[in-house]
Amino acid sequence: MASWLGDIFLFSRKIEVKMKKILLLLLCLGVSGCATVAKYETKLNSWVRASEESLIASWGVPDKTYSLSDGKKAIEFVHKDVFETGGYTYTMPETTYHAGTVGDKPYSGISTTYVRETEPVRRHKLYCATSFVIGSNGKVESWHHEGNNCVSK
Repeated sequence: MASWLGDIFLFSRKIEVKMKKILLLLLCLGVSGCATVAKYETKLNSWVRASEESLIASWGVPDKTYSLSDGKKAIEFVHKDVFETGGYTYTMPETTYHAGTVGDKPYSGISTTYVRETEPVRRHKLYCATSFVIGSNGKVESWHHEGNNCVSK
């Protein structure tokens, strides 16, 4: 009977560690809310036909400006960020099952030792470059974005 109790204990500890990882993932996702690429593109669409001045007043000074051969220009805004996950230590049980005989009497039992495990630090780089084409009339004509973090709430 002690054997299945040890199995349950070991199983519950593994679930506990997995739940902590899932909770950390959900926390990271919760920080970003329901940010999506579709919502970001909807925001970008709202800038089409807006003036370059109002765009710059809202977004700030562009990171890059390009003069195009047809008299138009492209302005680019770049956003970079880094966050880390991991870097923590947790304890994981290791259960050993024992069985044998002492003299002519059988015995069985379990012993549990606890092993420290460390989750390595992982750096995640976020990036989004958004470009707007400004027509010769000073109005936004189109946009383009690229990167792994072009999202909005």
